[in-house]
Amino acid sequence: MTRIDVAAFWALAIAFTAAAGVPGSKQAAPRAAPVVDRRFVVAPNSVRVFAGNSVLFHVASAGVPPGATGWSVIGPGTIGADGTYRAPQDPGAGAIVVAYAHGFASASELTVVAPPDPSARIALVSCYDGGEIDVRDAGAQSSIGTASTGGAAAGIAADPRRRIAFVASGERLASFDVRSAVTEFSAPIAGVRFSEVALLANGFVVATDNDAGRDRAGVRVFRIGEDGMPVLAASAAAGETPEGLAVSRDGRTFFVTNVNGNSVMRFDFDGRGSVRLRASAATGHRPFGVAVDDTRRLLFVADNDTPTVSGSSSRPGLDVFSLPSMRRIGRLTTGTPNALPLGVGVDSTANRLFVTNEGDGTVTAYSIAPLRRLATLTVDRTPWLPAIDARAQRVYVPSALAGSYSVFDEHSLRPIAHAVPTCGYPTAIAVM
Repeated sequence: MTRIDVAAFWALAIAFTAAAGVPGSKQAAPRAAPVVDRRFVVAPNSVRVFAGNSVLFHVASAGVPPGATGWSVIGPGTIGADGTYRAPQDPGAGAIVVAYAHGFASASELTVVAPPDPSARIALVSCYDGGEIDVRDAGAQSSIGTASTGGAAAGIAADPRRRIAFVASGERLASFDVRSAVTEFSAPIAGVRFSEVALLANGFVVATDNDAGRDRAGVRVFRIGEDGMPVLAASAAAGETPEGLAVSRDGRTFFVTNVNGNSVMRFDFDGRGSVRLRASAATGHRPFGVAVDDTRRLLFVADNDTPTVSGSSSRPGLDVFSLPSMRRIGRLTTGTPNALPLGVGVDSTANRLFVTNEGDGTVTAYSIAPLRRLATLTVDRTPWLPAIDARAQRVYVPSALAGSYSVFDEHSLRPIAHAVPTCGYPTAIAVM
């Protein structure tokens, strides 16, 4: 269900009515008021919630005066004034969530479910709206269950060995234990807005803070306690607006893009919690996504530029750097001048490179050796960070504005699943 901006709707209605009533040279007869199709719908309209976890409901409305919405639940669990439903500890029950305002009411059904089978192959979709983690069957793409981080869920990284997913959630790093469907959180760090997350060597986790300024602590490294709680281990300064994150195969080198600093940085990790900046290179305008090919010693950076931002100096596309020198050796266009290339995914073994173009609503597929374009894949609106499932040789693409994701075969580039509905504003996916 598409969200509707109530204020914008009423502004449009008022403008339409005013325009209809402007007198001409003669007094016009009164016109009938436009008929407004009133809608008041709870979203999500059907959801599976992990036992002991929570999910945030909201109302999509049109033609209904703005104001406070009341919430109630019929069945087990509780719901707060903000629409956050908290499930009981035991799975198997069903409940109905009801929202009401100004004489309107709408309901959504939910089921309280157990954690996934420990051997199940799953995809975890991280959604910014509501901070949800949508756990899906990686084969059938069917919903297994939903959990909430209680805030905006951004980047996600999966540790298959420990069956834990790590999620950037505002000022905190969340760890979601798939075996128990329990979420733990780091202590909040004031002024931080975590964005992307990746696994480092020896079980450490690194996250970027895209609210950080130049030479401030824009990179944070966490160790994971025995209770599953992330604990801050180290910080490192980065550039202006650190965002994109890519880690080498051994987990001891990682790369960070600085969106408003127009640079990419290489950091070394000692495996015990310390990081050190080793090199930096200039990129095009607004570097966002980044991916590394350890086999061919290449680094790929997507420049999320557009003529609207940079005018005649706009150079949206893909930068290619040689490692470890960080010397730029190539540049590719990925779509139209307004393509807004954003995410990059690499599978060295499959010799595949994927770039999402949020402006074009496409994914450009390349072979790496030789570096050449293979196809342009059509997806839903605003594709974000692609996720590679090397084991199944699939690429997952979340489409943020559409609230869906698509899956493609890496070799044939044919769609396996298209526009699978998920939680609101999905930006990242992890597979385990």
